[in-house]
Amino acid sequence: MRRAVKISLKYMTGKKRRQIAALLEAYRGAVNFYIRSLWKNPGGLDKETLARLQNTRLSERYKSQALKQALETVIATKKSAQAKKRKASVPKFKGGMVLDAKFVTIEQGRNSFGWWLKLSTLKKGRRIWIPFKGTKVLDKWLSYKDAHLVQGCCISEKEDALDLTLWVEMPSMDPKSGETKGIDIGLNKMLTFSDGTWLGEEFSEVVQKVKRRVPGSKGKAQAIRERDHFINRMLNQIPWEVLGVLVVEALKNLKHGKKLNRSKAFRRALSPWTYAQVLRRLEHKAQENRVLLIAVRPAYTSQICPRCTHVDKANRKDEVFRCVRCGYTNDADVVGAWNILSRGLRSAESLSTAKSVA
Repeated sequence: MRRAVKISLKYMTGKKRRQIAALLEAYRGAVNFYIRSLWKNPGGLDKETLARLQNTRLSERYKSQALKQALETVIATKKSAQAKKRKASVPKFKGGMVLDAKFVTIEQGRNSFGWWLKLSTLKKGRRIWIPFKGTKVLDKWLSYKDAHLVQGCCISEKEDALDLTLWVEMPSMDPKSGETKGIDIGLNKMLTFSDGTWLGEEFSEVVQKVKRRVPGSKGKAQAIRERDHFINRMLNQIPWEVLGVLVVEALKNLKHGKKLNRSKAFRRALSPWTYAQVLRRLEHKAQENRVLLIAVRPAYTSQICPRCTHVDKANRKDEVFRCVRCGYTNDADVVGAWNILSRGLRSAESLSTAKSVA
């Protein structure tokens, strides 16, 4: 498994900063050129497509990397539009340079700086050395046995500040023994557990704040950062030390189409929030804490009565679950988490039985 770590580049000299800024500007220009070209005339990662860009300061190697990133951007944009059943528009690339070992060498330092990054520049055959200091997060990942720093990085620029993203490759670890819980991810309560506890009651306010901000504004960017920090805080409060198994819903394309247990209003409210982000962070946290994460199908988890197993859309009304057959009443999110847990236990039991038979 791979972990990303953000690093500050504030220790660079002004000259090196200008060199990287110029490289990033040329790189982004190349990516956007290839995006526009590929949008009109499809191509691939070949010499013919690569040769479309002329009169650039980038080396052939950087041009090839820019073309690769442009291809990935075009494919992802068209797939997203297809999933939303909308007409795709030409994207504009504003991201960072994703570079591998062909462009980057990372070594441990021998002076006040813990690390040095050697980066190819616009001048052919020239590389610059970039100093940076380690962080608590980086030290934490590298403290694991057999963990190592990947020879590659992503360099980006936001609000006139250069950021460096490094990746640490970590070994897979067997799950530990512990408690088993189901978890329901929602809006009014971000995380609801099958034991009746929950986290993140302010999540709806955080989401609505993002929604109210003007797209592209500094306020919008700040609200998104606050949302992301909120998500991370809630996930860090999960009692990972006592967990052995965590069961979640395997939801895909939450914001598009119809879901059996997700209303249109729910999807609209979550429009500024990436559901996949929480699932991805849950997966990472589970791996780090040696917790087995099981994903189950989401159909009817908010409509099944835990007592009599009657399934009815009328069983749930807003945040209250009341079975129309037996009268069982509880918090709707808790019921959803309990049903997710039950489905996960059945799935694990079936898998265990299949292995025994084999």
